[in-house]
Amino acid sequence: MRSQIIILSVFVSIMLAMGFVFIYSAGLSMEARLVGFYASEYLQRQLVAFFIGLLLASIAIFMQGSTHLRLSFLFYYPMTILLLTFVLFSQSRGGAHRWIELGSFSIQVSEFAKIVLLLILAAHFGKLKGEKATFWNTVIFPLIISAPIIGLTFIEPDLSTSIIMLAIVLIMMILGGAKLGYLLILFMAMTLIAVFLLKADLIKPYQLERLSEFFSSLKGQSHEQVSYSLLAISSGDTFGKGLGMGIVKYYLPVSYSDFIFATIGEEWGIFGMFLLMFSYVGFVMVISQIALRYVKNIGGKLFVIGFGFYVFLQATVNIGVNLGLFPPTGVTLPFVSYGGSSLISLILGLGISFSIILERGEDEIG
Repeated sequence: MRSQIIILSVFVSIMLAMGFVFIYSAGLSMEARLVGFYASEYLQRQLVAFFIGLLLASIAIFMQGSTHLRLSFLFYYPMTILLLTFVLFSQSRGGAHRWIELGSFSIQVSEFAKIVLLLILAAHFGKLKGEKATFWNTVIFPLIISAPIIGLTFIEPDLSTSIIMLAIVLIMMILGGAKLGYLLILFMAMTLIAVFLLKADLIKPYQLERLSEFFSSLKGQSHEQVSYSLLAISSGDTFGKGLGMGIVKYYLPVSYSDFIFATIGEEWGIFGMFLLMFSYVGFVMVISQIALRYVKNIGGKLFVIGFGFYVFLQATVNIGVNLGLFPPTGVTLPFVSYGGSSLISLILGLGISFSIILERGEDEIG
């Protein structure tokens, strides 16, 4: 197992290192645009988030893995209350209530809510060992316990994160043993709900505009963000223009966050993009292999595998946006994009995973 953990750590280190390097590189474009802004400012903030994440992960690792699962509801209720508080009282940005401001830093609670969602679902499915898989215990009840977190995230409004959360629930249902027929029923129900949301005008105008712009771009009307992203990627060739030498990032919005993959493509070319994508594939494969082979606790096994697929899914969505395959979502590139809340929550999730992996024995959740 030691060699696999080392390999897993190498993949994570590659992601983190590329993130730090290209956050600084993308910061050069911000320095050129904003008076008094320094290229290292975002990097410094990201490093602070990294060390906070390491501290929390260290605490998580020293706890028994099964303890995280047993205490999952103690995380669940405060998280739900915190999300509700955010919706009611947090700082509004562009009509969205996702952040709480702490001086020059801001916290996006929904990033941590995804980890809590994984924990609560893993704990639930871990308790089902030996029980018959029914529509209630593999679909309906998981939806009931997920609904407050997903619903409040949607109300913020944060459509992209709520969709990622729904995907997490679906992944955990599949891993937890939900039958195909049950999932088909769920899919049909979700389709009806989506139609209702559209008819009832519950999806915000800016969210519909994003989708409209994307589908218009497929018909030949250029989508500005995606167009610049594709230009950056296509101009990088095999090995890119060189670190810090990118030009398109000066015109590409949030080149340090949502579109950092395009910055990597321009400056490190196909080589850089392949290295990063290989790291994500390797990450989900190795962490899943470790969980399947060494983790005896069913709930723990589900959390570790679910966390791996969550990271891979979010990376796929972000890269898909950069390649023009999906509409812009605001979803970060895990371990790479600038964003303190995202990075801290991911490192914490990794710490919980290591805690579960390193705990030996047959202890099941009671």
